[in-house]
Amino acid sequence: MEHLTFVNFVCLIGVIPLIIFVFNKRNNLETKYLLPFIILMAFGGLYELFGYSLFKGSTKYWFRIYTLLEFYTVLYFYGKLLKNNLLYLVFGILYFLLYFYLILDWSPSKKGFDDLPLTVAVTLLVIVSSFLWFLNVFKKIEDVPLYKRTSFYYISSFLIYFTGTFLVFIMGDYMFLDDSISRDKFWIIIVIFGFFLRLTLIFTVWKARVKLER
Repeated sequence: MEHLTFVNFVCLIGVIPLIIFVFNKRNNLETKYLLPFIILMAFGGLYELFGYSLFKGSTKYWFRIYTLLEFYTVLYFYGKLLKNNLLYLVFGILYFLLYFYLILDWSPSKKGFDDLPLTVAVTLLVIVSSFLWFLNVFKKIEDVPLYKRTSFYYISSFLIYFTGTFLVFIMGDYMFLDDSISRDKFWIIIVIFGFFLRLTLIFTVWKARVKLER
């Protein structure tokens, strides 16, 4: 019961970054680039809270759709931030081909870890893109410390969330084979990473708003 309350709380706070964005009339560019992801996170949280009971849909169908949209919202953010259209066009095409190939052999009754290649793909996107962003920052040698850059917080939260959940998925097979480890523990670890992501986005979207008001 405590776990369910925490999961519902994490889903609910996923709406807060969107609320802050809507009521702030002067969002900076980095936050505008992140808007598709913020909308998806808010909608995803509300769907997980109310959608399953209202529409009686399979969670595996929703997870498939969310996985696809999540990748392309992250791709959009990095593509706009780094302004490398060719690289992200290639990333987008390769992911679509991978997604299409996997969905041909997918059914809701299958074990959830057939999504592991997609998790690898989005994690690779985040790691490569984050590396390129840090490389660009250090090349330009601008007199702006990292902690004052809005994009630094967005990128750091993506790195921690996606690499963290990737490692959990990698360990998932072992965890599910070990009867002493509850499946709830597996999912709660992922929810904790999601909680950290949402808290960071709330702080950063608000921080960007305050900074622009000064």
